[in-house]
Amino acid sequence: MWGFTMDLYQLKTFFTLGKVKSYTGTAAVLHVTQSAVSHAVKKLETSVETGLIQKKGKDFKLTAAGQILFRSCEMIFTEIENVRDTLKVHTQNAFRHIYLGSPVEFGTTILIRHIREFMETNPLFHLDFLFSHNLREPLVSDEVDFIIDCNDHPLPGTEKIFLFREQYVTICSPDYRDRHRIAGVTDLQRVHILSMDTETVWWKNFIITLPPEMRLILKNVIQINHVRGIINGAINGLGIGFVPKYTVINELKTGLLVNPFPDIIPAADHFNIFIKRHKLRLEKNKTLIGFLTRLQPVEFGAEIMENNYTLT
Repeated sequence: MWGFTMDLYQLKTFFTLGKVKSYTGTAAVLHVTQSAVSHAVKKLETSVETGLIQKKGKDFKLTAAGQILFRSCEMIFTEIENVRDTLKVHTQNAFRHIYLGSPVEFGTTILIRHIREFMETNPLFHLDFLFSHNLREPLVSDEVDFIIDCNDHPLPGTEKIFLFREQYVTICSPDYRDRHRIAGVTDLQRVHILSMDTETVWWKNFIITLPPEMRLILKNVIQINHVRGIINGAINGLGIGFVPKYTVINELKTGLLVNPFPDIIPAADHFNIFIKRHKLRLEKNKTLIGFLTRLQPVEFGAEIMENNYTLT
């Protein structure tokens, strides 16, 4: 049995350093000096009588012992947070805080619209939101408690929980369709393509649905790096866009936009929750995830699939 004691502050400093992977970044997160971070880690190494950090120039990695301690820290600080939240039940007006990340368009249109019910039925929960196109780093560094995303994040120690199917649709203005006499997918070769990227990776769910002989090289690309920008570009006759269907339901209903290729059903993506497994043990996260997995937003219509995920 090891004959040493470990200081909680030193453990927190080491744990934060293991997540942030930067002495400067750790100092900023903990609001201390960089030398204070180095001092705390060295004292911890002295306490446990083994090296935890292996430095190589400006880079570093955790030693085998450091990796073991880091995994233990995940459980330790998760349990501390759980106990803190449990004790808050006995304190008046004590809020349980959750920081939730999601893509910009989904977060600002779907999530914000439907989260009100949760907040009204759970008045002691305080929610903050991070809407971003880059959610991997906030998830890895524990900046957020968990994220909702249609991009996959196959990270070690992370749970993936299905929420919704995301269907896509091609869009343009009726005038653009008529002026350019768009009748079939081969016409895409001679019109402007509105895409998040110049390589049209954004259009992959449309392209892979076509037979191989019809998979076109989309040449005339206008790059617009925001879904709402693509929608407005299509409305104003800049070209043909490709967007999640839920983002243009009203525009399609009113005829402001049309689907020039209604017979083609693009491949769907999935919206999933991504959360570190040790964070899934927290009751506050279980409560919110339980609500989210029961949601059936009308914006997704028939594209919603039954969610059989059960929190244990």
